[in-house]
Amino acid sequence: MPAARRRRIDATIAQLRALLPPDWSVGPIGQEGDVTVLRIADAGGAEGALPLLTTDQLEPRDVRGMWLPPDESALVSAGWLSERSRDLLRERGASYIDRTGNVEIRLARPGLYIRTEGANRDPNPKPSKAPSLRGPRAWALLRTLAEVRPPYTAGDLASVLGVDDGYVSRMLQVLADELVIERAPRGPVTSAEWEPLLRKMTSTYSLLDANTTSTWIAAAGPDRLVDDLSGLRVGRWAVTGSLVASAVSPVAAPEMAVIYTDDVERLAKAARLLPAKTGANVVLAEPYDPIVFERARDTDGVRSVSIAQAAIDCLTGPGRMPAEGEALLTWMRRNEPRWRATGLTA
Repeated sequence: MPAARRRRIDATIAQLRALLPPDWSVGPIGQEGDVTVLRIADAGGAEGALPLLTTDQLEPRDVRGMWLPPDESALVSAGWLSERSRDLLRERGASYIDRTGNVEIRLARPGLYIRTEGANRDPNPKPSKAPSLRGPRAWALLRTLAEVRPPYTAGDLASVLGVDDGYVSRMLQVLADELVIERAPRGPVTSAEWEPLLRKMTSTYSLLDANTTSTWIAAAGPDRLVDDLSGLRVGRWAVTGSLVASAVSPVAAPEMAVIYTDDVERLAKAARLLPAKTGANVVLAEPYDPIVFERARDTDGVRSVSIAQAAIDCLTGPGRMPAEGEALLTWMRRNEPRWRATGLTA
């Protein structure tokens, strides 16, 4: 056995021992090609076998085609596994473990379930000329791919977003390699996995950090403020966050209004908001990109951002907003035709 593989196996077993209860045991009992068979036993003597496959690198495109032992729950070990790689392994019924602490292990005998969170970013990334998935241009593209059903070409996307065609093509190749989109060679995008795309955006985006925000107090409360805005001349604006999520999939009554606006001072003055560092019930946000106003919705005079934008903002917002974002994602899975656009100009 190559020394590098032996080191990976030993490191994985040591990591497993640290995760298991102190009266459990784990160790190798055999080798079948690239698979190391581990024996795991609990304190009562119940034991089971767990096939282990180890590798230094495992990209999403490698997961779909990799060989896994048939009819068994295998454990895949790597130096680091991206969120997409973990999702794909989970879809294939495999357990996983990486050296940063991303772990999910399911075993029927002895009964075992372990899940821990490690690094969301590769701690030792390889040099790459691929474009970054962070920043306003990337976020605008990711959001568009998530909320508009294909097909469309790189040129179509570049035209709608006002960015360079070559940049879009390079971004699409990165996303195709990660299996979140499918694209014909030099052809159009034919499918796009909307939830992984939104999750990917939230790994580098944050509601309060990506946008220029300020906090205010609306004396009559956030609900009354939003109702009043429809009758005020305050330029372009749209509600996001809890107020949108609660209207679609309520978790609890919203305590704060988050509003995108092109002109913070104008809106604050017209609505008679008071600046506040503590006790605020309104956040005004100058948007990271004009796309926050795209595919906005009007309901009874209240303008709201798209469902996808509201989900992104909730998932990366403070307090209970991430829980509201997860509830909104659940609604989105069940009601995709109601929120996902059929065309880039729809």
